[in-house]
Amino acid sequence: MDWIRIVQKAIDEIELNIYEEMDADLLSGHQFVSSFYFQKMFSALCGCTVGEYIRNRRLTLAGYEIANTEQSILNIAMKYCYDSAEGFSKAFTRFHEISPLAARKNKSNLKAFAKISLIKNLTGGKVMLGNLEERGYIVKETGAVYYTTDMDRTLSWFTDILGWYGQIEARNELNEGTYGCVNNIPIEIESLRIAPFTGIHMFRGEPIKRVVGFMLIQGVEQLYSFVKSRGWNEISEVENQPWGGKTCSVTTIDGSILTFFE
Repeated sequence: MDWIRIVQKAIDEIELNIYEEMDADLLSGHQFVSSFYFQKMFSALCGCTVGEYIRNRRLTLAGYEIANTEQSILNIAMKYCYDSAEGFSKAFTRFHEISPLAARKNKSNLKAFAKISLIKNLTGGKVMLGNLEERGYIVKETGAVYYTTDMDRTLSWFTDILGWYGQIEARNELNEGTYGCVNNIPIEIESLRIAPFTGIHMFRGEPIKRVVGFMLIQGVEQLYSFVKSRGWNEISEVENQPWGGKTCSVTTIDGSILTFFE
């Protein structure tokens, strides 16, 4: 499931309906996903809850209107879905560290919470996701076991050529990698365990010079184009199969073969 696009669509919906009542249940329903998982993924990707995002965006826009228009504070409060001027004033003061009246009087520099764009990056720069958009394909099912005698080199190959993410989790006394994972999505998201594992387990050992993974993906032509654009030519042409799918195979830096199908 492409949670990045789902959450971004919800953010776009919030921005278009910022003056309307909305919550996580409503937003998740419009995306046809579980409210529970939606809220977990929203928090993981955005660094704040759905409610916090809505509130911070409303208070940012309300601050601009208070400082730059003559509308009454009550009208602005009601416009941004607050039931009373008192409740709005308390929330405004917590967020901006100045009351609405003082902000209007002093034309103070107020805080701003910008719209989040997940395609560029996540809040705070924790996880860069731009290459997911550049990569253009999504791995839906894998779980292969992969052997390599140089895990650092192999990990670099997966990140540079396939656009995956990964880390080495165990090393021996010579600092050689003995266990690691490469993942279709960032480790921070994979660790939430809200979707099937879409990565490969790496172990130290002699590489297997044959097919070691048969992986379901979305966007096999995009995979082919992406790998070729990275300067890696050990990839077969996309083939239409008698069973109705499409496949292509990539020979890795270790000589192992990963077959992708759609």
